[in-house]
Amino acid sequence: MKKPLVLSIFFVAIIWAYVQWGLDGIPGQGMYSLLGKGSATKQMMFKYIRQYNTIIDSVRLKYIIECYLWESDFEGVNSDVAFAQMCHETNFLKFDGNIRSHQNNFNGLGTMVYDVYWACFLTIKQGVRAHVQHLKAYGTKKPLQNPCIDPRFDIVKRGSVQEVCNLNNQWAGPAYGKCIEKKIDMLLSM
Repeated sequence: MKKPLVLSIFFVAIIWAYVQWGLDGIPGQGMYSLLGKGSATKQMMFKYIRQYNTIIDSVRLKYIIECYLWESDFEGVNSDVAFAQMCHETNFLKFDGNIRSHQNNFNGLGTMVYDVYWACFLTIKQGVRAHVQHLKAYGTKKPLQNPCIDPRFDIVKRGSVQEVCNLNNQWAGPAYGKCIEKKIDMLLSM
């Protein structure tokens, strides 16, 4: 008699969890907000990149991480989201796609196919700032803390995307948000 009661309680708890957290999963397994404080530490970020890119200069990598943490915190953007998206867009800072390292464009901002490069930034810090500003444009209508250097900031429908999963077809293709969510999950598992 006790087993059916325990199983019933278990299934009720699962159903309640889906209602509370949505059908996409439980917190920490997707459903990441573009805004807010990230959870990954410098060490987690460093280890995550190194897992996929063993040749990047450590000093450069540490500086990029510092920029992501600082710029994201300053603008109120989730650093986990920005960093994971950068990992996706640059293939873990290998820059073996349309984006080249010298562009300091960490999120594919304004890039196109056929070797047309729209957005280039003079410094790493500027490139990271533009990326974070672009995420903030999607996530909120609040003003920027720094002068805008994102060349596409004004074309975004401000505040139109609150969660990473909703970047599908906004930033890129129909599975884009899920791809970034998986990278965030992997980052946070470091």
